[in-house]
Amino acid sequence: MERSSTGAAGGKQGTRRGAVRVLLADDHRMFREGLAAMLASSYMDEVEVVGKTDTGEEAVALAQKERPDVVIMQVDEDLEKAKNTLSQILLEDLTTSPKVIILTMFENPRILREVMKLGPNTFVHKSASVEELFSALHTTLDDPTGENVVMVMPQMVLEESEDGAGADVLTKRELEVLVLVARGMSNRKIAGYLSLSEGTVKRHLANIYPKLDVNSRGEAMRKALDNEWLTIHEITADANQG
Repeated sequence: MERSSTGAAGGKQGTRRGAVRVLLADDHRMFREGLAAMLASSYMDEVEVVGKTDTGEEAVALAQKERPDVVIMQVDEDLEKAKNTLSQILLEDLTTSPKVIILTMFENPRILREVMKLGPNTFVHKSASVEELFSALHTTLDDPTGENVVMVMPQMVLEESEDGAGADVLTKRELEVLVLVARGMSNRKIAGYLSLSEGTVKRHLANIYPKLDVNSRGEAMRKALDNEWLTIHEITADANQG
């Protein structure tokens, strides 16, 4: 486990007022050291790296000790390990839990949706620039609800449509609504299932349709199935709710 150095060589004496406290957790030491150095050199007045460590138990221990504002954590194919780590980092009181930015090499939409279920606020592909990461960091901090997932990916969760127009990313709530639509639930039943108003469900659908370039619930469901954004298992689970 590594504590970041903040001595005179970096031009930093302690925590700068207003600086975002960041914990870096990545199994590749060279990558996390390089990222810490880039953040320090480019944004040392705005970001303080309070720790650098491997993922897993060391990340949990350091997060509990340092209480960072944001944890930037690598996720690889071992999703169970990531789930265990995040469950310990994310506190029951969400107002005091750190925001979580996932760093990953994944581009497959289905795998990304599995990672999304771990509860992070943001996904950043490892090919992104430090400027893109910094922008995503502040966008994440500015979202008080954590409902809107920020994504910095070379290929979004929703792939390009046949005419080449890029589809926008659905939020976690919009994905939930889409699954329930696929189960055949009415707006009223979706509202009850998610503890929302019926008007809110209608607004979510109004946002979903243009993102998918469709005009109806049926078209949305077919496009999601054809592109494997939804699985049959997700649709049939708790089917009695429909």
